[in-house]
Amino acid sequence: MTLRELIRNNPGMFYSQSWYADEPFMDADEPECLPTEIPAVTGYDGIPPELISYQLETETVPAVTLARMYISRPDHPIWMRYLWTSDMDSEGQRVFVGENGDGFEIHRHLHITNRFGVPVWPMKEKP
Repeated sequence: MTLRELIRNNPGMFYSQSWYADEPFMDADEPECLPTEIPAVTGYDGIPPELISYQLETETVPAVTLARMYISRPDHPIWMRYLWTSDMDSEGQRVFVGENGDGFEIHRHLHITNRFGVPVWPMKEKP
């Protein structure tokens, strides 16, 4: 089962978004031998993925696995947290998931680089 199929089969359970429509992780089959039970707790709370990248590669699961778990137990308190996944978008941004009150949402974490900034205009002299 893929994440795209889960969303198509359970549309009312997912927060409507479009950014991931063409992302390859949406069509990846869920790997075998992944956990079947919802995690009891979270770890690395409040730490951005770039600071725990090694652990994320070995301790996370794809978004499709967490989405499958959410569908089976949408009332579980773990979904009030945002959870890192092993998925990356086509730009290399880490995917995270969580429940926002309107459904299961899928997002990507932007890596802040020098490409980000604030527009600044020169100050005009007062008349």
